[in-house]
Amino acid sequence: MIKNIKYFIYSLKLLCCLIILFGILIFNNGGNANDFFPVDNINIDSIYEDIKLARDNATQTAILLGLDKLLSWKLSDKDYILIKSILKDNKVIDTKIFVTGYKLHYEVLSNINYKAEFSVFYNLKEISKLLNKHNIFFHDNINVKIMSLNASFNNYRNWRLLIKNLNSIEEITNYNILSLSYNNALIQVSINIENEASLFKVFSKSRIDIQKRLNIHDGYNISLIDINTRDIDSLGLEYKNYKKDSSILLAE
Repeated sequence: MIKNIKYFIYSLKLLCCLIILFGILIFNNGGNANDFFPVDNINIDSIYEDIKLARDNATQTAILLGLDKLLSWKLSDKDYILIKSILKDNKVIDTKIFVTGYKLHYEVLSNINYKAEFSVFYNLKEISKLLNKHNIFFHDNINVKIMSLNASFNNYRNWRLLIKNLNSIEEITNYNILSLSYNNALIQVSINIENEASLFKVFSKSRIDIQKRLNIHDGYNISLIDINTRDIDSLGLEYKNYKKDSSILLAE
């Protein structure tokens, strides 16, 4: 009886030690939420006859496209161009080590045309290791983005409505109108936002269509979603400057 009690106590102590050790390992290996970054709305459109081959290639393509979006979002123009050149020239870098998982929202194989939409989740710590080797670092305030908006409008009434809608975006901390013509304006904004997917959501919520400008880092085209639905009176110069107070698949 006594031997059984001693054995039970010994087993209980051993179990407690194992639980503590397991907890320490989880704590050490578990990443902070700020170490992970999702990139959404990655659309793939390709031609493949084999669905498995199509999915594998589409996944790899989505990882590369998402990584490019991430770097474009979180690096300065100079650093973004530099790291793109490094990744292009260095074929031995395994970009999969930067990925913690991905979400496949849908996929369609029609004849030989394959379409899919992905979200990819990246490990910023792993990406930082590569960047730091080349003396490249993420922005100090990782969620504040400075970008150029190329605004198009039909007339000054639409322009006033566009500015009003821009003012309604709480995430924009300040903006400056760099140039203005009868149907176009160049606006520089500072916006406190996590990623590009969130950017599209907040602009859409304020009835502003926003599209990435091809081959221009930190550049976007904007216009009113309902450009002809309302009338606002003529342009006011007071707007020149303004400032206001699905299942997840783990990566292999």
